[in-house]
Amino acid sequence: MSFIATADGFRGPVGATVIPGGSAGDHTVPGSINTDDELVAVKHVSDDLVTNAELLAEFSITSANTINNTAGTDTTGNFLVVVWREIQ
Repeated sequence: MSFIATADGFRGPVGATVIPGGSAGDHTVPGSINTDDELVAVKHVSDDLVTNAELLAEFSITSANTINNTAGTDTTGNFLVVVWREIQ
C-alpha cells in the first residue's frame, strides 16, 4: 500500500510506501510513482529493524511504478521504505 499526501515545505504531493526488498535491479513500487517524479528517500530496513540504511544514491526511477539499483545492495528478505515527490 502506498499513500500520497501534501507536506509543508514540499512543492507538490509526497508519496510513500514499504515494499519487499530483493536482488539488485528492478523493484515494483505500487501507486503513482512516475519517471518525472523525484526520489526523496530509499531506506533499507531489516525485518528485525536492526538494519536501517539509506540507499537513495543507488536508486533511480526507471519507469512508471519501478525503481532500480542495478549493481547495488541486495535487500532480499528485508524491506525498502520508498519516499518520492510528485512533480506536477
